[in-house]
Amino acid sequence: MKPIYFPFTYISDPVAEALSACFGQFIVYRPMSENLTEQLQLWINRGVADVRVPVTGNENELITAVKNYQAWADLHRDSSRGKAAILKSPRDPMPFFNELSIHKIIENIKENIPVSSRSQIPDPVLTARIFLYFAQELDRQNRELTDDLNHHHQQEADLIRQLKMEEDPVAVEFRKAPTILPDPFADYMISDRLEAWTRIFCRDPEVPGLFVTHSAAVLDHLLDRATTAARVMHLESIPISKHKNAERESWQEGLALNLVRLVEQNQIDTDGESMEPLGLPAAENTVSMSVYRVPDQTPYEFFARSVEIDWPVADGVDYKSKFSSTLIALIQGSFN
Repeated sequence: MKPIYFPFTYISDPVAEALSACFGQFIVYRPMSENLTEQLQLWINRGVADVRVPVTGNENELITAVKNYQAWADLHRDSSRGKAAILKSPRDPMPFFNELSIHKIIENIKENIPVSSRSQIPDPVLTARIFLYFAQELDRQNRELTDDLNHHHQQEADLIRQLKMEEDPVAVEFRKAPTILPDPFADYMISDRLEAWTRIFCRDPEVPGLFVTHSAAVLDHLLDRATTAARVMHLESIPISKHKNAERESWQEGLALNLVRLVEQNQIDTDGESMEPLGLPAAENTVSMSVYRVPDQTPYEFFARSVEIDWPVADGVDYKSKFSSTLIALIQGSFN
């Protein structure tokens, strides 16, 4: 079963590697049909990432309006803060994430769309696409900042080794522990991310019964709103490896069969069965996975109710899911 990664539309290499190790393939949404980054294209070329754009239309106008707003925001941003300050201060108002900003962009878009077509654009969906685009860019920039800092620290460590300072007792104070940087925006504006993501998700006519996230805050947010949800599976120490082999593919097939059984059966033992990754070679980097089942709610119904959107949506299509229940998986590990 190929899961949908949510509620993010940017996926970092470490998270993609973890999903690849567990499931072999995954689906990730994009808010616009803009050119894909080289980083994401590599995962597509490997046959791992399935990129979907559930909502299309007015792409050129949307991209132009977003770029115009970015230029406007750069001109009006306090120069003493700069982009780095914005990335470091999640508690400060985000220049992109507010109703006035979104309204400004939507008005810009409509000015460039023929009058006859304007009434066909549902503002909530357009707002969701804009929000997800900026959230995607924020996540990408934060990941690049994290990678740059880690690279800098690695260069420092290499220089120390080259100078053989590790043999000098005086140099002990210069040693640094491996850098594990938190992702300050993975848990930022969770409810807004979920609502925006759900609005485009509800326009995908063919969805699986399994959804996966790397954010514990996202899972907690959903479980708070799903009183019937229960953990049905837990896996520890799943080894992460870039190399495919028969043992891993066999294990992934077994996992997929178990997940299909869990989402299709009416009565499930909710003790949280453990499925060890037997036969897989040990690895330095591992992840754990917990799977929760929400019975008697299709994926469309579950996510729409979680963010308090009427289902079927008034301006959308009442898609029918072949799954009557929903599985939510949480992947946890070191994604630096």
